[in-house]
Amino acid sequence: MSFWKKNSYHIVRLFVIQTGIAIFSMVLSFAVSTAFRDKGDTGPLLFVSVFSVLFYLFILYSVAWEIGGQDRIKLDAVHATKNGGKGFLLALFAETPNLLFCLLMLIGGTVSLAGATVVGARFFVAGYLPANFFLSTMYVGIIKPLLASTGLSQETSPAYYFVAALLFLASTLPAIATSGFAYWMGLNEKRLIPSSKNDGANKID
Repeated sequence: MSFWKKNSYHIVRLFVIQTGIAIFSMVLSFAVSTAFRDKGDTGPLLFVSVFSVLFYLFILYSVAWEIGGQDRIKLDAVHATKNGGKGFLLALFAETPNLLFCLLMLIGGTVSLAGATVVGARFFVAGYLPANFFLSTMYVGIIKPLLASTGLSQETSPAYYFVAALLFLASTLPAIATSGFAYWMGLNEKRLIPSSKNDGANKID
């Protein structure tokens, strides 16, 4: 709990970004679905989903890098040891609601595999609805084609809910990985693309 108390501002900030991009993706998906409803083309929805995810990860990278840079200044001032893994923990805490929804879906998938499909479906829906319409909207356009490619049927395949739950769980990993990596980069004052100012300084040297 001490980690949460010390870093609650950053955790909430990352969570708000996730929620904001999910709403942004929902609006785009609704507009595209309406425009292509009669054509039955799923390609535009996949494009919107991929675009939303990339946009989300880009913003996460920028924010996590900034947090790492700020911590670098604070730690240098007091000569404290740097914790390069802090970014992963920040993202993990921010993803807690998603992970709880995924847990409900996994319980539903496991129960469905055990033969209690009706009960399993209820657990799955309890996690799926808030994840689909609140936090993981940007990933749905990617998850649905992947799930369809497995050939599993919601009506006849007990493994359908379990595989779907695993896909939703996997959708939390890019944010955690991106935030952790970006924080480490900011903490060590490293950039993926060196600034032109630094390039100029290097040339003078």
